[in-house]
Amino acid sequence: MTLTTARGLKLDLSPGANKHPQLAVLLLTLSCACAPVQPRTPIEHSTPAQDIDAVIDVAPSAEPAPYFVRDGKPFCFSGFNNYYLMYKDRNAVTSVLNSAQHLGAQVIRTWAFLDRGALDGSVKDVHESGHKDGVYFQYWDPVLKRPAYNDGEDGLQRLDFIVHEARKRHLTLILPLTNNWRDFGGMDQYLTWYGLGQHHLFFSDERVRAAYKSWVEHVVSRVNSLDGVPYKDDPAIFAWELANEPRATNAGPMDAPGWTQHTVTAWAAEMSAFIKSLDSQHMVSVGDEGFLYDRGTHFAYSGTQGVDHEQLTALPFVDFGTFHLYPDHWNTSTSWGNQWIQDHISIARRLDKPIVLEEYGLQVTRSHGHWGDVVQGAQRRRNSYTNWHRLMAGLGGAGSLFWMLAGEESPGQMYPDYDHFVVHPGDDTFQLLQTFSASSGAARACELAGPTEPGSPSPFVQARGARRAASP
Repeated sequence: MTLTTARGLKLDLSPGANKHPQLAVLLLTLSCACAPVQPRTPIEHSTPAQDIDAVIDVAPSAEPAPYFVRDGKPFCFSGFNNYYLMYKDRNAVTSVLNSAQHLGAQVIRTWAFLDRGALDGSVKDVHESGHKDGVYFQYWDPVLKRPAYNDGEDGLQRLDFIVHEARKRHLTLILPLTNNWRDFGGMDQYLTWYGLGQHHLFFSDERVRAAYKSWVEHVVSRVNSLDGVPYKDDPAIFAWELANEPRATNAGPMDAPGWTQHTVTAWAAEMSAFIKSLDSQHMVSVGDEGFLYDRGTHFAYSGTQGVDHEQLTALPFVDFGTFHLYPDHWNTSTSWGNQWIQDHISIARRLDKPIVLEEYGLQVTRSHGHWGDVVQGAQRRRNSYTNWHRLMAGLGGAGSLFWMLAGEESPGQMYPDYDHFVVHPGDDTFQLLQTFSASSGAARACELAGPTEPGSPSPFVQARGARRAASP
């Protein structure tokens, strides 16, 4: 989610030169496409409307759908996002994880990146001071002229703690590896390291792509400093995610023409294959918002952001699809989201890959700004979240993650609701989401899959197609 407050490929096609020759052909096809697309003016956000939809009934689908498996059993889930776990102290992290258990959540999506410029200031930070509460993961080394990694207590040991504590609670983590937005560095920080000024070059510049791969390899190959478990062998990791909300633009100073409708897809094809070459046990997702190409006039359907969800999800090394839903930021009604969900379930069925509503949210007003009771928007949330949950669970969705759950930042003090999407324990929305978690196993994608799979069960979450679910 976009938050203003917190948040030319070279291919050798000679015989034997490519580990994945089909992928090489795909990349070449994508990179040869059409004239560059011109990015449109950044989308204006409207003031949140107070439209309150009636709660709808959803007739459960009788058609098997793609789903996930965990420990040999169908796995459908409800969970949440949280962006601050990687830099807050251990008490703040455990507060959220304990609340996750109380919520009944099974999957958490949280950031596995925090990038800055050079420590001596010779290469600037693209977002604020570059660190968060003194924590950073990756920075520019002006002597070696390449990115370097912070593996210490104020670096990747923070991620170690999250993974370790999640495993203790039988929770699983989706870990995005960079950010489309400037919050916490992300793609524009990579570009700044190499003196580049166009956002879309993140996806095509050879040096930047190599730097991203190096970061990915460093994280995926990491051994947890707390318990000695290699990340590649840790079932607490649900999936590696290429990026949070990758687009050819990011409504910032680096937006520029020069990209095509296949720029992001070609990058995702390359990087998903690279991760699979490092780690065959974990799934890979793109992390896109679900934007579609040439399906309508609204920007989410028109392809103006350089994203084609169906093309991305169809990639051979992408295991499942993701999409997001923010009526308050996308100039739509809440009921618009009903069709948005159905359209993405239809695509998932066509591609035979599970689909996750990976971020969704509606804003509320609290009695004391960023704190206090919700005084406006609770019923709107309740009705719309109920409808979206019923559609996902009833029509073949495999999971959903709301934006976002927060816990205590310090004893007795809740983390502020900066963006007005936050859910605190005790909120009416928290109680509603508990019912979603409790009923997630009854989602049709899992009910129609049957109770168990033959063979030895794996603790790693894996994707399954509906055709397999439908077989005797």
